[in-house]
Amino acid sequence: MTRIAVIGAGIGGVCLARELSLHHDVTVFEKGRGVGGRMATRYAGQFMIDHGAQYFTVRDSRFAAVVVPLFADGAIAPWTGSIATIDNSTLTAMAEPRDLHHVGVPNMNSVAKALAVDLDLRPGIEIAPLADRTPGGWHLTDLQGNDHGMFEWVVSTTTAHQTMALFAKGAPTEGPLTTTKMAPCYALMLGFERPLNLPWVAARLSASAIEWIGVNSSKPGRDPSVTTLVVHSTNDWAAAHLGQDIDELGRLLGTALQEATGIDPDLAAFTVTHRWASARRLSQPDSQPYLDPALTLAATGDWTTGSRVEDTVLSALDLAAMINGAEGRRSGSENGE
Repeated sequence: MTRIAVIGAGIGGVCLARELSLHHDVTVFEKGRGVGGRMATRYAGQFMIDHGAQYFTVRDSRFAAVVVPLFADGAIAPWTGSIATIDNSTLTAMAEPRDLHHVGVPNMNSVAKALAVDLDLRPGIEIAPLADRTPGGWHLTDLQGNDHGMFEWVVSTTTAHQTMALFAKGAPTEGPLTTTKMAPCYALMLGFERPLNLPWVAARLSASAIEWIGVNSSKPGRDPSVTTLVVHSTNDWAAAHLGQDIDELGRLLGTALQEATGIDPDLAAFTVTHRWASARRLSQPDSQPYLDPALTLAATGDWTTGSRVEDTVLSALDLAAMINGAEGRRSGSENGE
C-alpha cells in the first residue's frame, strides 16, 4: 500500500485521511494537541467555548454522507433559537436562521474527533520543512529532529502559507497557493458563572468592531447552569489591529459588546482572547486542490473554494479522488498498462 502523510487534523485533514485510508496506508500529523483545527474548543475549568467555527450547514449530498452517521451517534445535533440583528447598538430583528445550524456535541471539535476514530493520528508533532525528495519518497522529520519515516506522498491540509513553508523547495511558484488571501479575526471568550437568560442564541452586528456573538452555552450538550459567550471581531477590525496587544484588543471587544448588548464583560469569571490569523477566505476565484504527481505533493484547505465547513470537506474529498487517480495511473504505468 502507498504510504501517505497527511499534515493537519482539522475537519478537512481528517476527512481526507478517512477517504485515502480506504486504499492506502495513511498517517496524520497534527502540531496541536488534538483534532479539529478551526472547529476548536477552549477548555477552562467549568467553561468550554467553541471559539472558531460556530456551526455548519449541510447542503451537498457528499457532505451529508460524511456527517449524517454522526447524528445517530449523538456527535452532531441541531442548534436552534433566534438570531438577533443588532445595528449600531440597536436590536432591529429576531429571526430563525434560514438554514438549519448544526454543531458538534458536546463541543465543535467532537465532529472531527468522531471522524478521526481508527485513523493513525499523531498529535503534538510539527513536521519540519521538506528536504529534497529521494527516489523512495519524502523522509519526514519534526522540528525537534525526530525521524518519522518515509512517505510516498505528503499532503498538506493547513493554511496556504504554512503549506508553502512545509513544501519548501518543492512548493509551486504560481497558482492559488501563492496568491490566496485570508482575513484575520479576534475571538473574545467569556465565561459567566450564572445564566444570563438572553432572548437570542446568537447575534449578528453591524456598525461595530464585532461581527458575531454566540451564546455557546445555548448549544445542545452544553452546561446550562453557566453562560459562555464567544465574540468574533470583523475581519476589517482585526486586520487594522493585527499585532497589537491581544489583551487590550480583548478589552476593546468587551467594550463593544457592552455597548451593543448591555452585557458587562467585567462580570465574567473567565476571559481570554484568541487570534485567528487566517480565519476566512477573502473573495477570489475558486480553485482546485493542489496536486503535483511528479513530486507526489498535494494540498487542500479553505483557500480553494471557501471557509464554510462543508466547502473544506468537499475540497478534501475532491483531493482524495485526485490522489487515487494519480496513484492508479502510476500503478498502471509501472505494470506496463
